Amino acid sequence: MKQRDAKLPKVLQEPTPRLPAVVEPMMLAHLALSGDAKQYNRWRDQIERVRQVEAVDGAADPEAKSLLSSRLAWRQIRETGTIGAIVGLGLSTFWMSWLMKLYAVDNGFGWGVASLFLMPVPVAWYVGRKLWERAALQGMKDHVGRLTLRKRVRGFFRAIGRSFGAGFGFGFTLVFLQALMTWFMTPAPTFGLELLYDFSHATIFGTMFGFMGTMLAPMIGRPAPEEQAGLPPPGLPASTED
Repeated sequence: MKQRDAKLPKVLQEPTPRLPAVVEPMMLAHLALSGDAKQYNRWRDQIERVRQVEAVDGAADPEAKSLLSSRLAWRQIRETGTIGAIVGLGLSTFWMSWLMKLYAVDNGFGWGVASLFLMPVPVAWYVGRKLWERAALQGMKDHVGRLTLRKRVRGFFRAIGRSFGAGFGFGFTLVFLQALMTWFMTPAPTFGLELLYDFSHATIFGTMFGFMGTMLAPMIGRPAPEEQAGLPPPGLPASTED
């Protein structure tokens, strides 16, 4: 049995079952059929609360638990994840427009078949958003306690590294899955060679996405909203470590 953290609200310490993957698609279907935006927003707020509880329950250390239990910090983390994923998706439109035209027109498969290259987008979105959210949380943890010049400089370079990693993760996931799909259209001589080609292409594009992602490093290096207001994060003692 997990030991509870007395500094966290009780509701955020109780284990909660994982949300089924079909919940949000069913919500969107209800919205499309009924047009009831108010009900959709109520459901979305409740799900966001459940996701926050899940994040607190899965956090490995007290600092992360305390930050994730803050409503403002949680909102900032989620917004960072969404913005990072949107940037990655925006960059990927240039790659996907070229790829789909290549297979639809140049290779003669048609736009119906070429549209299948959109299938990996939700997977890449999920992976990229999670990486950006994790990077945002780590950036907040860098601001806990007394900030020295050394700690600020180290946090700056860590933010660059984390934003590169999040951008790379989105780009690599998207391009690798899309390149793997080409095995059914224009296969390499062997499946092993196909994997090698796909991995190399995904690494190249992932690196490009990573470098573009470093533009969001200032967003990753932000403290929690409570610290921006001059207040310590909830439940965290002051630290004098560098």
